[in-house]
Formats: sequence, C-alpha cells, structure tokens
Amino acid sequence: MTTYSRQTLEEAPGRVLSFLAATANSAQIRAALASRGYTADDHEQGWKLLHKASGYLGPAAEPKVDRTANDALAAIDAWDEPHFRMARATLERRYPDQAAFVFADLSAQTGPSALLSVGTFLDRLDALERKLPGRELKEKVADKAQEKADKAALATLELRGITAAERSRLRGLIKVAQTGTAPDPGAEKAAAEAAAQAAERLKNLAELRAFYDEWAEIARIVITRRDYLIRLGLAKRKSGEPEEPEEPEEPEQPEEPGTPGGA
Repeated sequence: MTTYSRQTLEEAPGRVLSFLAATANSAQIRAALASRGYTADDHEQGWKLLHKASGYLGPAAEPKVDRTANDALAAIDAWDEPHFRMARATLERRYPDQAAFVFADLSAQTGPSALLSVGTFLDRLDALERKLPGRELKEKVADKAQEKADKAALATLELRGITAAERSRLRGLIKVAQTGTAPDPGAEKAAAEAAAQAAERLKNLAELRAFYDEWAEIARIVITRRDYLIRLGLAKRKSGEPEEPEEPEEPEQPEEPGTPGGA
C-alpha cells in the first residue's frame, strides 16, 4: 500500500471534490472515463469515500483548564499587601515587640513569592499563639507577660479581620496554590478516544487518496482537452489563459418523414 505524507492526505478531499463535481457536470468527461470502465458505482464510491473521510466528528473536547490553583495564588497575592500594612500599623503602635517578631525581614511580595510571605506571616502568628515553635521563652515572669502581650496582639488583629477562621482559609489557599487539584480521571480516556479518531480519519483519507490517484491517472490518459483537465483539478489555468469554452450542445436529430411537423 502506498504511504502518503500528511499534506498529501489533507489535500485529498478538495481534489476528489473537484474531480467528482466535474465528472457529474460534464457528459464528455463522463463518457471519456466510462470508456475505461468508470461506472456509476465508481462515482458513488467516490462520494461515499469523500463523505467518510470528511465526516464531522464534532469538536474535540476542550481540555479543562484548572483555574483553582491560579485563583488561589491570585487571592493570596491580593491579600498580603493591604493586610500586612494594617497588621504592621496596628502592632507597631500597640505591641512593638510583637511587631518586631512578626515582621522581621518580612514584607509583602508579588506572584508565587506571596505564598512564602503569607505562609511566614501565618507561622509567626501561630507562634504567638504557641501553636508553633519560634517564640523564644525567657524567665517565667517575663514569659507570662510576653504570652499575655502575644495573645492581646492576636486579639487586636482579630478586630482587624485577621481572625482564626481567616488564617485557616489562607492556609487552605496556600495549599491549593502549591499543589493544584487532582487530575481529571476522564482525561486519559478522552485522549485515547481522540487518538483513535485521528487514526481512523487518516485511514479514511488514505482510501480516498487511493481512489483519486487511480482515476486521476486514467483521466490524464484518456482526456486531452486542457479545459476539461482544469475542471477536474488535474491542470492549472495559465496566467492570461481564457476561460474554458462552452461545451457544444448535442446536435438535434432530424425528424423522420411522415412524423407530425415533418415534410
């Protein structure tokens, strides 16, 4: 079996359409091909192969774009700058020791870096709450006073909207932004179906091209008029070449003597 290039296969439907249309609309072309065995069945087969190769399979399913991770990152990125400013202004005035701890080498960031800055901010608030290590403990008396100030600082931030629930929400957004969501379980099946459809289409195009190659070659042998070859798509009109002439009408047969209207 002949192996065709992808371009050759993709050109087949247009070529066959021109060939079949010209054959259907010209008695002279049909007669020339019929002299070499081109029948109505061959013509019908050509149309069937053309429809099969050009069959509309429906639009390929658009891959689902996972916007969850991007949306989570955007939410974090938009959150850190105004809330860091508000938290810093609150703590620096009321709880300077806590402000120094929370914002040591910490500032709002943009893009993926915001995940790190907000994560660090949340870790330090958890340390103030004694949920995470990181807050240095001194003598008992100093520690008690510091713990009391830490809790007071957190309570004030709650009034600013940086609540325990909000901190938990931010933790969730960071996790989603870093890991995304689980892959679509149907994606692999859809990809396999699309590959099978593509292979079937190439097979149909190859059958169509084989039909065309056979009859196009025969047409080039039995048809000598250039205008017919142009109509079949087997030749190109040269620059300045006149339009093809009208096909002559079939001559009228003389009436038999004695028939109505005869001599």
